[in-house]
Amino acid sequence: MNQPLLVTATQKAGPRLSLAIGTVVVLLLLALPLLSLLPAEHALQVSAYTLTLVGKILCYAIVALALDLVWGYAGLLSLGHGLFFALGG
Repeated sequence: MNQPLLVTATQKAGPRLSLAIGTVVVLLLLALPLLSLLPAEHALQVSAYTLTLVGKILCYAIVALALDLVWGYAGLLSLGHGLFFALGG
């Protein structure tokens, strides 16, 4: 009964820090398309290649989260997810 308690940095700082970090990440991702509208010589201008790459990474992240939810909670292999993603949906 006298086991040491492991406290992570997120637990120590509380949920406010997690919420703040998540909010900052979402705001930065939402700002990327707006930064592509800046003139080409501007220091904060984002190229079309970067936007395309970030879009693909986000699509793969969404598919990974969906498969994690389906496999983790339901325990089922969903071929529908793979088919939908392969068809470009």
